[in-house]
Amino acid sequence: MDRRLAVITGSLVVLLLVKFLYPLFAYGVPLGFDPGIYRFLLLEYAESFKSFSMPDLLPWANEYPPGLFVLLSPLVMVGVPVDALIGWVWNLVPVFVLLVLAWVTAKRTNTETGVAVLLIGLLSQAYFDGFYAMYYKAFVSLFFVVLTYHLAEKMSPWLLLTSLAAVMIHQQTGLVLALSLAVWWAEQFRSQWKTNYHYRLITFFLFVVGALCLLWYLPQWERAIWSPLKSIFLLRGEDAPGGAFPETVFYIRTMTVVLILGLVGFLRSFRTERGSLWQLSVIVCIIFIVFKLVFYRRFYLQFDFFLMPFAASALLWLWQNFRQSSLKYLLGLIILAQVGIALQAMHMRTPRFSKQEIDSIRNIQGFIPSDAAIIALENASGTWMKGWLPHHRVGAPGLFDFPGWSMQDWRLFIDGEPENRKELLSELEGPVYFLVSSRFMDFYKDRTEGVLNDPCLVSVDQAPLLQSTCSK
Repeated sequence: MDRRLAVITGSLVVLLLVKFLYPLFAYGVPLGFDPGIYRFLLLEYAESFKSFSMPDLLPWANEYPPGLFVLLSPLVMVGVPVDALIGWVWNLVPVFVLLVLAWVTAKRTNTETGVAVLLIGLLSQAYFDGFYAMYYKAFVSLFFVVLTYHLAEKMSPWLLLTSLAAVMIHQQTGLVLALSLAVWWAEQFRSQWKTNYHYRLITFFLFVVGALCLLWYLPQWERAIWSPLKSIFLLRGEDAPGGAFPETVFYIRTMTVVLILGLVGFLRSFRTERGSLWQLSVIVCIIFIVFKLVFYRRFYLQFDFFLMPFAASALLWLWQNFRQSSLKYLLGLIILAQVGIALQAMHMRTPRFSKQEIDSIRNIQGFIPSDAAIIALENASGTWMKGWLPHHRVGAPGLFDFPGWSMQDWRLFIDGEPENRKELLSELEGPVYFLVSSRFMDFYKDRTEGVLNDPCLVSVDQAPLLQSTCSK
């Protein structure tokens, strides 16, 4: 790598670090939907590993593939703070994964294209949205997918280990890997089976890996595997749940340049390669998105990720083929415009929870008994309470299978009469407290009066809590 390219690479790495570390310093709290869930499960796995066993989890927790927690919990055991793993370590993960993708792309093509991958990653909004949603499992799984593809193209037996890790960490990313690798491996059959001993041996062990993955997911088969798989065939189009990502038009608007470059690079790639793992991965993601299969919007992250090397190759091709300086300046201005759009979209992503709210939840431990249950009156606070009050029973509407009330029951609790609340509270055992959050007050407004003034619920001094006096 010449000095000029080294300077460009270093500058892009610094910009990536600034982009992904900025939220940590600006807001001081983890981003995403599930930081509390990650915190809780990391602590649970670390505690169980001390006795060389897997944790005994409730059904809702078994929906989370254990791969990531098996990988990271030993760090908690040896003293790495769990808040670091969902804090600054997580902020560095997207940068690290991009660096690995750039390195593998450089090995497959050339150094310049690998460096261009870093620029595309800097511009990508879908990749940042995956970070913002804290798709920890997906990013770590993508890291192992990149290594698997690199090793598969070399027919290295190490791909067995990396593919196993990818599938065990995240179902959706593992599905993209499994489908793409299965098609690609079948394509190699005619040319490799008779002449390549390693191909035959790896083929056998790939079936073993598949069997291990089935066994791995067996404990949560119904909720984590069979139900989503069934939904692929039963829920399509507008009936399919889309997932937490924005609609397609948002990414067309905020990633126009990246998507056009990706399309150009993808089509041009058929001149030099056909049916590669990278092409197949893009196609698998397109199928889920176009046909609106279950959680199709979640595939924007994988689609964007696997499109990055193609976008990088197109950018480099245009730059090298624009002979006139004016055209290169125009391309540079277009990239700068995309940078501006990416920065604007990035600032739209703010934390769902403030540091003050987390501190308030953490301080609740000083106001409730160690055996108390605490229930959020809205589900936004529930996952955070689960993470920062890991030793208490935590409930929320529709979360954690506790207190086991249907949505009709919850409507009665919020809007019903005192006798309705008394009947529901009488089903609960032990000390029971309810969190009165600002979200509850803002969402229900005047409807909060019935709960706040209920004779079965007594305010706790100096804490945003209501204690139930009607539980068993």
